Amino acid sequence: MLSRSDFACILDHALAEREAGQGPLTERLGLSGAEIVRLRDRWSPSAELPDLSLPAPQYSADQQAIATLILWRAGATDDEARWLAAILARRAMERRHLWEDCGLPSRVALSGLIARYLPGLAAANSQNMRWKKFFYRQICSDTAFSLCLSPTCDDCEERADCFAPE
Repeated sequence: MLSRSDFACILDHALAEREAGQGPLTERLGLSGAEIVRLRDRWSPSAELPDLSLPAPQYSADQQAIATLILWRAGATDDEARWLAAILARRAMERRHLWEDCGLPSRVALSGLIARYLPGLAAANSQNMRWKKFFYRQICSDTAFSLCLSPTCDDCEERADCFAPE
């Protein structure tokens, strides 16, 4: 289960983005208001959160593919796995590293979170590849693409690190 601190990091980051005018909480997390209520009730019942009456946001094809990949590789179907898959897929659409866009302190923290809650996904990333790169490589290899870039790689300051010889 998601711990209170894991949820707090992700939620605090999404709330800060909402406050900065980047969209409702549902859109920042990739969850419906009802899903956020259930997640909140499990981990922070006293939290006053906005946008809880909103439906789930529209998912891009990439976002849906990543969420499906996460659940498939994780081998999990419980609510928390679905919530975390939706959140990670949504946050993967942002421009920075996934750990940064989840509000986590480091890539190690993100990998630890994935290992705890989605161990099958963590095991599938046996080369310890950066998570966005891993997601897109998995999707592209499954659909027989020869080259597949994440949607924000060209703009990333660390692009050379990801695409250096392995």
